[in-house]
Amino acid sequence: MTVGQMDYAIRKAHESFDRWNDCTGLITKFCGYYGEALAEIETAVRIGARVASGLKIRFDEGGQLIDDDEREET
Repeated sequence: MTVGQMDYAIRKAHESFDRWNDCTGLITKFCGYYGEALAEIETAVRIGARVASGLKIRFDEGGQLIDDDEREET
């Protein structure tokens, strides 16, 4: 997946979340929780892209996704 494709996927996921959030009003836009939700959505998109590409999903000691290109061993 190219950088442009990843950016597009993240942008579309954020737009989808915003549509849902606008309907529900669950999270006030631009508050701390809103930013945290968007960050978790971005992580989910990156995890999905890694799975689709056959890359390992690893996290550091702080629980952050390690975004490198190491492939799963089959």
